[in-house]
This record gives sequence, structure tokens and C-alpha cells, in this order.
Amino acid sequence: MDCMESVVSIDESTALVKARISKRQLMRPVVARARALAVADPASPTKELDAVVLADTLVGYGANISLENMAVIENLIKFSKLEASYEVPGDDPEAWYLEFLKCMDDSGCFVADAGYTAYQKRSYQLTMDNIVTDIVKAGVDAAKAVIPGAAVLSAIVDSTLDALKKEPEAINLLNREVVKSKGVRLAIMPCDQLANGIILTSLASIDSVGGNNDTGLVFFDWKTAGRDIFRGSAYITFNPIRYAEIKADLEEYLGEHFKAALSKRFQRRKNKLS
Repeated sequence: MDCMESVVSIDESTALVKARISKRQLMRPVVARARALAVADPASPTKELDAVVLADTLVGYGANISLENMAVIENLIKFSKLEASYEVPGDDPEAWYLEFLKCMDDSGCFVADAGYTAYQKRSYQLTMDNIVTDIVKAGVDAAKAVIPGAAVLSAIVDSTLDALKKEPEAINLLNREVVKSKGVRLAIMPCDQLANGIILTSLASIDSVGGNNDTGLVFFDWKTAGRDIFRGSAYITFNPIRYAEIKADLEEYLGEHFKAALSKRFQRRKNKLS
């Protein structure tokens, strides 16, 4: 791939992010607002806790990504999720997905292959587990065809999903988040860092509409009969050097709006070996 970085300049990206934050702050009641103080986050990235559930998004990290870049990609995901929910408050998974990607793009990411289509495979024997694996692998294969080094994402997906199923707290959080709206939104993002320092991720978004009321079951055990399944896929790169310009504003904003209770870290490599 000739271009692996956003064509949006750092100055343009910084202005877009600050404009989004200012817009949200103007929507809030006029009250005195103290600057958020930096506090120790018990759920902050470590090399051992190398997978995380962020509401309805599952993120797994490869061996090459630095702790600093784990935090960068998580903050960009959190910010883009908040923005998408502001811009698309109703139950429209496709519009939400596209707005999420637009915010990632505004924040300086290079977003490619951002498609959203119906998932056509039909079988009464399929569960969401089968479909999630199928959709995620298709997204990784698309990235592998274009981006050098993307082949590693496949192994990250496998070990992240395997480890999740051994972590009751993490899977309960994910299950609660993905079933609370009519259009289920589950995103899976394996991430790693290329030799040149650029962060690489493949995004698979799985949305489900219709079917029986399965909210008492674990999402991956859902039968798919009577459901319409849609998939979004994209691969995204980000140069963390860009982050320095938006770091202070973005992290203060996230400290006020994103609840730590919506995240749960777990050990991916340990579970892979056990």
C-alpha cells in the first residue's frame, strides 16, 4: 500500500478534534468546570493485560505494540464511540459505524476499505460465535492483502477471542453492552505496531437485528435463525506522533465522559498458553 497515513494534516486533524470537543462542551449546562486531574487508572495498559473490553468493543494487542500506543488507540476508540453516539443517537447501526470511522479519520487515522454490507450466509445451525469468527477473519484477510505485516492480526484475533471466553467478568460486560440495543453492535479490533512505529488495526463490526429475545444468553451462544446480520469492515493505521497535538484536550474530555466501569482488561497470552 503506497499510503499508510492519513492525508489529513496534523494541523487539520487537531482543529477537527478540538472543534468536536468544543461542540460537545457547548451542549452541556453552563456550570463551572474544573480541569480533570490525572489519576492512577487501575485498568491502564500493561504488557500482561493485553486485551480489553471497551463497552461493546473487544481489543487485542500484538507483542510489538508499546504501552503508550495501547493507550493512544484506546483513547481514539473511546472518543470516536462517544462522538458516534452523539451524532447517531437512534438505533441505526450502519450510520453509527460510519460516524465512528469518520471520527477516527478526523482524529488522524488512515481508514481504508470501510464497507458495510449484509452478511449472506444462512443456516439454522449457526451461532453468533461462528459468524463473528467468519466476519473477523474476512476483515483480517482484506488487510493482509494490502498492508505489510497485517498477517499477525489473525493470530491476535484467535487468542483474544479464546481468552475472552475464559474471563467471566469481561464476557459479561461485553454481553451486557451488545444486547442492550435493538441493533447489536459488536466491534473487534486486533492491533499491533509495525516496524516504523505505525499502529495497525483491522476493524470488524457485527450488527444483528430481529430474532428471538436472547438477552439472557451469552452473545456468542445466540442462534442466528430469524436474524438479519450485517458486517462492517475496515483496516486502520495511525501514526502516534500525531497524538501529541490532541493529547491534552482529548484526555481531559475523556476523563469527564468515559466511565472506567465500561472497560475490563484481561490476559490474552496467559490464557493462550493455559
